[in-house]
Amino acid sequence: MNSPKKSAIVVGAGIGGLTAVAALRRAGIDVVLCERGPELRAAGFGLSVQSNAMNALRTLNLGIDEELLKVGGRARSFTFRRPDGSDMRRIDVAPIDIELGAPSVALARKDLHDVLLAACGPDLRVELNAEATGFTETADGVQVSFADGRTLDADVLIGADGINSAIRSQLHGAEPPRTGEFVCWLALVPFSHPAIEPGASIHYWGRGMRFGIHDIGHGNVYWWGTMTTTGELAANWPHGKQDLFSRFQGWSGEIGEIISATPESDILALPSQDRPPLTSWGRGRVTLLGDAAHPMLPSLGQGANSAIEDAVVLAHALATHDDAEAGLRAYEQRRIPRTTMLVDGSRKLGRLEQTRNRAMIAVRNGFIARGNESKLRDNLAEPMTWPGLGDPEPVAALPRPLSVLERWHWTADQVAPLHIVSRVRVTGDLDAGAVRIGLDALARRHPMLRAVVHSDEGRNPRFFPIEMRPIPLREVASGDWTAEIDAELRDRFADGAPLLRAVLVTVAPDVHDLILTSTYVIADAVTILSFARQVLELAADRNTGWVAEVPAPPGPEDLFPKPFRGVRGTGRSLGRLAADGLRDLRAKPVRLSASAESAPAQRFTRLTRSVIDGPRYEALLRECRDRGVALPSVVAAALARAAGSDAGAPQANYPVGVSVLFREQLDTPLDDTRTGAYQAMIALPTPAGKPLWDTAAAFDADFTTRVGKRQHLANLGSMAFMTPKTPAHSEKTVELLDARGPGNLCLTHLDTHDFPTRIGPWEVSDPEFLSGMSISGMMMLTVGAGPTALTLNLGYVEGLLTPTRADALLATLTEALHSLVPAPEPAATH
Repeated sequence: MNSPKKSAIVVGAGIGGLTAVAALRRAGIDVVLCERGPELRAAGFGLSVQSNAMNALRTLNLGIDEELLKVGGRARSFTFRRPDGSDMRRIDVAPIDIELGAPSVALARKDLHDVLLAACGPDLRVELNAEATGFTETADGVQVSFADGRTLDADVLIGADGINSAIRSQLHGAEPPRTGEFVCWLALVPFSHPAIEPGASIHYWGRGMRFGIHDIGHGNVYWWGTMTTTGELAANWPHGKQDLFSRFQGWSGEIGEIISATPESDILALPSQDRPPLTSWGRGRVTLLGDAAHPMLPSLGQGANSAIEDAVVLAHALATHDDAEAGLRAYEQRRIPRTTMLVDGSRKLGRLEQTRNRAMIAVRNGFIARGNESKLRDNLAEPMTWPGLGDPEPVAALPRPLSVLERWHWTADQVAPLHIVSRVRVTGDLDAGAVRIGLDALARRHPMLRAVVHSDEGRNPRFFPIEMRPIPLREVASGDWTAEIDAELRDRFADGAPLLRAVLVTVAPDVHDLILTSTYVIADAVTILSFARQVLELAADRNTGWVAEVPAPPGPEDLFPKPFRGVRGTGRSLGRLAADGLRDLRAKPVRLSASAESAPAQRFTRLTRSVIDGPRYEALLRECRDRGVALPSVVAAALARAAGSDAGAPQANYPVGVSVLFREQLDTPLDDTRTGAYQAMIALPTPAGKPLWDTAAAFDADFTTRVGKRQHLANLGSMAFMTPKTPAHSEKTVELLDARGPGNLCLTHLDTHDFPTRIGPWEVSDPEFLSGMSISGMMMLTVGAGPTALTLNLGYVEGLLTPTRADALLATLTEALHSLVPAPEPAATH
């Protein structure tokens, strides 16, 4: 949802203020930028834009991240050194970049300022010499007053005016900053040296003193030094370049050389300062951003980066709330916990960095030199992880490990494709260009479409963010959509490609079928049909700009109701399963036999389908309502009848597994815009030979009871024991599934009555979905109950079933459903 257009005043043209202007304008909000100086300019030293800020900037789709890599130097290594120049630890940052999904770049602050200003647009309204002195809230907005008597009005006010913010002072009172008790020297200079490799970030750690050198490309370096001292002396540093040179006398030679090469006028001495974190930032239509809200010590290097994060989250919050005040409070709620962590973490690390205690220094340096490298990488990566936009809850920042259920889906998909497919009929003037607009906007909306799974040779699979790449779109000039499905179910997703792809089939002039294919790792039946709807909605809006993000959720198990979480929950779940399993075994269920052996890696899914529509479908729905039996239970009874015919044992019981879609049963229910696979199976022994309505009624009652007890969630508790260590070790799992798994006969049902019949200029009809099986089982019947038709799509593993058997199974099932209602009367002839 995009809010009505709003207006904003941003006070302060620093990094946070400029990013806020660019993001707010991208969200369609009118902005006036106010700067107290006579021109828009930045101080001359450097900084690092880290992965978290790069990922945040990417959500704006303004190309800012690409421009920064042109003007700066990509960070390639991070080295801890002793004062004499010897390495304590050198870390290649490429693996961290892969994990976090974006590089870090070191550059001149002026260059960052210029790139951000360009992204704000040439028609930006700027008020210079505009020193804000206060604000007044009005009935429907806020008025800002300036020292020269000017006033400006807008819907919202963003105070991005730094650590000594006038806006903050009015909100929270004027208090001096808190000292960090060390002084910082900062400078930028053309310099090269054999000790400084391209892309190097080097930190020299001494006793109460440190020195840093960052290659920012183009023959320039950004350097800084620190020294522990009193807050008063740091704030009024009286000494010059020669004093600084003497303090680092005896340190590695390149340090003295770089100080000597820097003009004294280019060396800036600043006190280290922060402020205690606030529990609230603004009120009414006023809020704070960056150093005005959460100034922090430089130890984590997150001051500018967290301000960039603030700006993007602020724009998102205002764009997705109709009420401006609600948007500002949502922004603060999302940002305060993270920025509090960064403020506190920077202060804690600063004490360790600047300590003069020799025992602490020995422990500190020992950890750097000899500590676990994985833990050290994690410490470096944690603050550089982009947490996402944080709305709606729950949220899980990428990268993250796959959950147990996600890992099972991923493992199966690595052995043989486990895909989920949707198809909708679109009538009207739809072309590939419009679909491309919708797909690109969809990728900007969903982080999981900008993520891939990496593993350590099959172990420890994790979702990693990547830069946005076009979702593959294939055009078919003419034909039947069903002809494309076997390829969609069979073809794997390429390494590093988005986990979604599309096909646009032109059936006739102005008649098209849109097919989307994803993997169960990130999508279920609800997700894949939601993707189709969203693509068309975004295409209808011609949305080529900024799109509010729907953040990546945590793994499904993290959202389970409390009784089903953790070790205790798993134990209770397995107890329930054992009791139900013993009862089911007394029915002596019979499984279908495979037509032939099929190697796990060759288990590709094919489609056969039938449709029940017209008066017969209407009569079937009416009969289900009158008898109080759910349609999926009737289909399950018919599937057992078809299995009995196939097996030549029409009186046996057959286990029919029904997928339960459980989004609404989570601790925090999820709507259909959230990515992920939220379905689990309950398998019931089902008689093939009894009257169908009796079988359906009994199935319905038993199934409803088990869903009420959340047996499907309990079933997922066994996933951890069933999933092999790696996809290459899946043989025993496949044997177990073939012998006793729930996927021999299974179905997934989805009511599609609520799917829109018109989106923008297009009529939309026939929404349906189908599923692959991989190593999970033999067949999956996907049942779509729409307003005019019941679609029965049988996805089966060719080899385990022959096409002839699959067609016969579906025909028998369809005939069984037909038998439940009388055939329609033939039309009268005259």
